Amino acid sequence: MTPGTDSRALRLLNGQRIIDVVLSIAPEALSRPEIGRLTGLSKPTVSALVADLEAAGFLRSRPGMGDARSIGRPASQYEVNPVARLVAGVDIGASRTVVAVSDLLGTTIHEEAVPTPATAREALDDASELVLRLINQVGSRCSSVVVGVPGIYRPQSDSVDQALNLPGFKDIRVQEYFTQRLGSGRVQVENDVNLAALGELAEMNRTEAQIVDFAAISVGTGIGLGLVVDGDLYRGGTGSAGELGSVYLAASVSGRPPLTLEHVATGPSLQKRLGEAIEQGHPSSVEADSSVSEILAAASAGDSASMHVVDEAAAAMSLAISHLRFIADPAKIVIGGGVGANPVFVEAVNRHLILLSAESPGVVASRLGGRAALLGAVSLAVRDARSSLVTEILEGVRS
Repeated sequence: MTPGTDSRALRLLNGQRIIDVVLSIAPEALSRPEIGRLTGLSKPTVSALVADLEAAGFLRSRPGMGDARSIGRPASQYEVNPVARLVAGVDIGASRTVVAVSDLLGTTIHEEAVPTPATAREALDDASELVLRLINQVGSRCSSVVVGVPGIYRPQSDSVDQALNLPGFKDIRVQEYFTQRLGSGRVQVENDVNLAALGELAEMNRTEAQIVDFAAISVGTGIGLGLVVDGDLYRGGTGSAGELGSVYLAASVSGRPPLTLEHVATGPSLQKRLGEAIEQGHPSSVEADSSVSEILAAASAGDSASMHVVDEAAAAMSLAISHLRFIADPAKIVIGGGVGANPVFVEAVNRHLILLSAESPGVVASRLGGRAALLGAVSLAVRDARSSLVTEILEGVRS
């Protein structure tokens, strides 16, 4: 390593220590002596780096309050300028696309939703245009954008598979496409259920003890699983980890296809099996073609046929969850989605889990509902932006 390279590396390392400290205390401010004490850096090093960070717009000074017992001018206080860099989270859903632009502290500055068009290319166009417009309203540089997509995202080929509710992803290199549309900033693409897991985890860690091993299950028109292991998303070897709905519940019998979880526990399967339950003689106050929300409401009210199909779905889900616990042992599991977050479904799942294992901790309903994926995208974008701040800021100030 050359002396110049060594000096640059040390400067970036020391700059990162200061950035970490001021971000950890934000939105509170610190004086230079306080920064020196917390980082262990010398006074000249702190003074030089704080000056650079202020010149780059990352830090801003505010008059110190001083100490009534001290003599002389109070030390200046330095606080993070949250909009020195922006991030954006994008959630492309089946019916609507939501974009949130956030500052470095994760505070949402702008959020807007538009209807999701009929094809993937149109959806990516609309989402990228919305990101650009919202960022331009603030006028700051965007460091990171995280885009949540339905289906399975394959990072090796930059493609999306099995996005059944949004056709047209074939032959689209999603990250590349979005990057070209934006023109600047790093772009990450992630499965929406994976992002929902990060969103739920961030919310729990904000209000509870820190959790690093966690699972979020979405149960709606399909079933997906987001798995966090040791604080990071687990995507598997090809990006398709979490396809919980494809888990077999029974082996193939008499040449018939094996039964999977999605055959029993999704919204469409509840609707199909309600008609079958009524035909089998279960009394019901609802019609055989009732909506999922009507079935869940009827089950909550004690309707026999509705209770039967919900209980059947919950039994299947509890079996899959028990397998997940044997393999991954997450500290907590959250269920979301149009079916999954419903209290009657969560209660039924927990009832069956107790039958499978009395020591098994129960699952809980999502707190964030339909916002989980969006908030997960923002949290991942903030994390990514913070990881590159020292290079972006200090390299831009002085070579």
